[in-house]
Amino acid sequence: MNTTQGQRTKQNHSSRFAKHASLLASAILSVSLSVSMVGCASASKSVINGRVISGPVGQSVSASPGDVRFDELGIPGATVTILTKSGNASRGRGIYTKVTSDEYGNFELSFANGQYPRDSVQVRVEGDGFYTSRSNTFLPPEGDNLLCVVITRPGYVIPEPAEDESKK
Repeated sequence: MNTTQGQRTKQNHSSRFAKHASLLASAILSVSLSVSMVGCASASKSVINGRVISGPVGQSVSASPGDVRFDELGIPGATVTILTKSGNASRGRGIYTKVTSDEYGNFELSFANGQYPRDSVQVRVEGDGFYTSRSNTFLPPEGDNLLCVVITRPGYVIPEPAEDESKK
């Protein structure tokens, strides 16, 4: 092998090395970007605010935040469960999320990224002092709230929430 051939071989090896190094760097960069984007996406979640109130019909519906029914006295301690349309809460099957209303009857449902149901769901509301309500409905779009109306049992009085000491 003469000097010219040796130089060409070294050039071919170095250009191949440069190509492989460039491809490897591109692959590492794309993988790291994918991982970081997945990490960011998994941190987000969907949240639905809602309220449990008393009414003539046991049903859960989507309502705008300005709906006057949200001004009614809420029912505390109600368990709100979101199930698949054919879910069974007693067996723990098909439950998306479950929450209990606070002393004002308000609640916040959280869904992990990718878990927000787009299909019809069953909303089940149960607790002491009212009949269990089951509704098949679609969850509200972002910005709207879920209003859960339940029928109270005869003689049940909705407890008034304690006054906020910080407002005095």
